[in-house]
Amino acid sequence: MVKLTIHLNLILGFSISAILLTVVGVTQFLGLPTQLTLILIVLSIAIVMATGFAIYRSITRPINRIMQAVKEISKGNFDAEINLKGLNRDELGELAYHIDQMKRDLKEKENMKDEFISIASHELRTPIQPILNYVELAKRRLIEPDIAFDTIVTQARRLKALADDILDASRIEGKRLSLNIQFFDINEVIERVLEEKKLALSPEVTISFTPIQDPTVSADKLRIIQVLSNVIGNAVKFTKKGSIEVRCSIIDQYTYLQISVADTGGGIPEEIFTRLFTKFASKSVEQGTEHGTGLGLFICKGIIEAHGGTISGTNNEQGGATFRMTLPLNKRTGMMDQSRTEPTMKIM
Repeated sequence: MVKLTIHLNLILGFSISAILLTVVGVTQFLGLPTQLTLILIVLSIAIVMATGFAIYRSITRPINRIMQAVKEISKGNFDAEINLKGLNRDELGELAYHIDQMKRDLKEKENMKDEFISIASHELRTPIQPILNYVELAKRRLIEPDIAFDTIVTQARRLKALADDILDASRIEGKRLSLNIQFFDINEVIERVLEEKKLALSPEVTISFTPIQDPTVSADKLRIIQVLSNVIGNAVKFTKKGSIEVRCSIIDQYTYLQISVADTGGGIPEEIFTRLFTKFASKSVEQGTEHGTGLGLFICKGIIEAHGGTISGTNNEQGGATFRMTLPLNKRTGMMDQSRTEPTMKIM
């Protein structure tokens, strides 16, 4: 049963007051005894006051409870409970519910921020320490300068990648991500990324690639390389044995290009499955303890959606995960010849 809202309570109170005043007026008009009229007046005042007090209590009690919880939340205490029991399903009840939901969201974001700071500090320390060590070794002439230089450059690039990820995440959140659209060969781009990632591939893993016949696409080439490098890199990182399959295909009546990356690794942990493409989603999988800043897939999603496409990740029944990315085809330029079939699979 839905209880009366504050507005309806006020209307009811005013209506009762109006009715009682009308009754008193009628009694005077009818010339009833003065004693009876006074009784009705006193009774009317009592009823109006009781109604007003009830409305006052129905408003102030939940407000006090909400205020106490908001004070605690403002101090950073996201464990403060708003007791929703006994609250009417009125405006204040709705307000309390939404504040409670906001508190839960803030707590989750706070936990994600703490997790990110922990991961980011680890990611920063990891390249900084070798840089300092190799600089010191080179100064003491305990190591060849070229070896020290190569290590320092490698670790500096790692630091730059972290800074770029944070900057890209900021641009995506602020809807300031710009795209440099151009025509390029998607097969060539994927093969280049696969060649780079093969260097980190486990000896017990094979990579296969199924290209499309007409590979010209219109998109931001560098951004698409960034997405493919992240998704394929994750597959290589978390797959210790088995296979990785990359496939290009045309779907939805030749309106979208789909790129899928399927692996036989540890799969997507259930703990982060629902927030896979949010910021700071990072978790070790069964096979290996590698992790990153938790910005990679968030950035991939922002880039793909900026192109008008979609990205999704699912766990395979036989193990591992599959990521699918779609990009809209440019009908005006005719990227795909519908009469052609897909070529055979390439084993890398």
